[in-house]
Amino acid sequence: MPKVRTVFLSASDIAVPCLERLLKINDCQLVSIVTQPERPRGRGQKHSPNPIATWAQSHRIACLQTEQMDDGIFVELRQMQIDIALVMAFGHILKQRFLDLPALGMWNFHTSLLPKYRGASPIQTCLLMGEHETGVTLMRMVEKLDAGPWIAQKIVGIETQETAHTLTQKLAHASADLLVECWSRLIQKNYSVVEQIESAATVTRKLNKADGLLDFNETALSLERKVRALNPWPGTFFQWKSECIKVHTAHIIDEEIARKPGTVLFDFCQCPLGIATSKGILAIDQLQRPGGKILHAKEFLNGNKSLLQVNHDNAQL
Repeated sequence: MPKVRTVFLSASDIAVPCLERLLKINDCQLVSIVTQPERPRGRGQKHSPNPIATWAQSHRIACLQTEQMDDGIFVELRQMQIDIALVMAFGHILKQRFLDLPALGMWNFHTSLLPKYRGASPIQTCLLMGEHETGVTLMRMVEKLDAGPWIAQKIVGIETQETAHTLTQKLAHASADLLVECWSRLIQKNYSVVEQIESAATVTRKLNKADGLLDFNETALSLERKVRALNPWPGTFFQWKSECIKVHTAHIIDEEIARKPGTVLFDFCQCPLGIATSKGILAIDQLQRPGGKILHAKEFLNGNKSLLQVNHDNAQL
């Protein structure tokens, strides 16, 4: 029996567990991977390897790196005579001619329980919103963003201290499990689809570095969620004088204490560094000066007394 000729489209290492599972499916032939080009990253704007392209190279799988899904890519994919295409975190809305190429359809693993949290940042947004669970949806792709009918969902619980990084890892492996569970149904067309309820849909947007600013006029609860939701990228920070101080981890000391928002508190409730918000105190656990190391709050204060004026009872951001 001929193997199912499969193409996988992704620009994120969240797809690696799915790719690893595909190699273990006996009737699957992974003929190619489509991903985005390498881009400059970090302060030095150096080109860092694309994790999907790196994976493809290490497993000797053909890999197309493209900025646009244009005529040239269409011709290459058509020549591959694809049976099925799988997509995860690819970053493109594909035109109908691409969706029609694989005989068994083009299927997307989206990291939310659709129709909730369509779009570019479902993982971060569910953490910002304080959700207790999320999941992965396997849906048939249509030209509209994350709007296609789905055949299966897998629920993933969200822990109290969950960050975007840890939740991404859980969702990556849940997606791989869902792939294995649904593979036979997909290639045999043995499934029924569930249409999304459009009126229940919510859409997330692409995040940028400015989203990481901690505004202490918000509540301690919302800021603690933001620190976890934007870890590791784009990260969170506050401005102190002329410096941008990154916050890597934080927790809530008290959700009810009322102080002027932005007031810096030292050795408060056995916490080296706390900052008052519109409702409650946010304890800063790990932070970092520009170009410096990530330090725990006590260690940070020992080396930066002049920066935060710790000779005073408190300071004001």
